[in-house]
Amino acid sequence: MSYAGDYSFADLQEGMECEREYHINSAVCNAFLETFGDTSRIHVDDAYAEGNGFKGRVMHGAILNGFLSQFIGLHFPGPRGLLLTCDIRYLKPCYLGDKLRLKAKITQKLESRRVVVLDVNFYNETQNYVAARCRVKVGVMLE
Repeated sequence: MSYAGDYSFADLQEGMECEREYHINSAVCNAFLETFGDTSRIHVDDAYAEGNGFKGRVMHGAILNGFLSQFIGLHFPGPRGLLLTCDIRYLKPCYLGDKLRLKAKITQKLESRRVVVLDVNFYNETQNYVAARCRVKVGVMLE
């Protein structure tokens, strides 16, 4: 398997940034529903969601967590990264078909623990707003 990022701890510096695009398509939504079974009406019923002030059914926030996990493990820092903590705030809803840009910036490098702290924004390019923000701590393994 090839990795877009394979950064060693020495490679990572405060201020470094990385971004990647994601798409909340039917396959992603259906896989989440099938795997976790959260069929709450807000997530599966457009009419119900619209009746409660949304543009349509709201995608599960945990889908963003899945994108984040893939981003950390394959791209930034890559296969040496291990997600240790994630403090995520869902600010605005995402909908089926939305395109997101995940952008991360290293804000701290903790040498003694081999940990980097990232501030991450999920920009919903379809709806033109920040859908979520989070701060994560990522351990960086030797190899």
